[in-house]
Amino acid sequence: FSPGTMPAMRNNPGDIRYAGQKGAIVPAKPNDIATFTSLPLGTTALFRQLWLQVAQGQTVRQIIASWAPAGVDGNNNTAYLQNVIAWTGLPADTPVLDLLPPLVKLN
Repeated sequence: FSPGTMPAMRNNPGDIRYAGQKGAIVPAKPNDIATFTSLPLGTTALFRQLWLQVAQGQTVRQIIASWAPAGVDGNNNTAYLQNVIAWTGLPADTPVLDLLPPLVKLN
């Protein structure tokens, strides 16, 4: 998330698409990347989206495939997956929810 990039200008650190999120401005084009009225609202939307996918039992591989589909907009989701695994130490194919401590799952 670097200053001057589109995600920074849109207060959207996850570069997520508009889906009626709180604080998101309705885009001119359907299914466009969301612009948020503040960085805290854009960050909240990112965390809500990620937690939704974790709660659904998705793996890191599945989450990355949905956020950056292979071949779309030049996405290289193999490299993206390898980077995320290196940064986080998480396995690619275990549901992320299974990796969380039991008390976190209750919330």
